[in-house]
Order: sequence, then C-alpha cells, then structure tokens
Amino acid sequence: MTFIWLIVWFVANNVGAHEPLLLDPVNGWTGTLILAIALDLGSSHAYGRSGARP
Repeated sequence: MTFIWLIVWFVANNVGAHEPLLLDPVNGWTGTLILAIALDLGSSHAYGRSGARP
C-alpha cells in the first residue's frame, strides 16, 4: 500500500502543483502517507506473525 501511495504522490507532484511532504504542520499528503504505513504495519499484526491470510 505504501508503494502505491508513493506512485500516486509522484504523479500528483509532477502533473499538478508541487506538493511537498510537510511534517510541521502535517499536510494531507503526509497524513495519508502515515495512514498507509500504519495500515501496512497493522495488517501483519491483525493476521498474526505468520503472515497467513484467510
């Protein structure tokens, strides 16, 4: 998911206006990056350490 986010951000950054990743204050792009990382890390926790998905 984080890799997909990175591709979307690169396209949006190059096609549209320049959108930097700001941490103070957190902007929308940085917030969605934090969310993508949290979902990636949380998915392994939700399915257990073996990584077996139902």
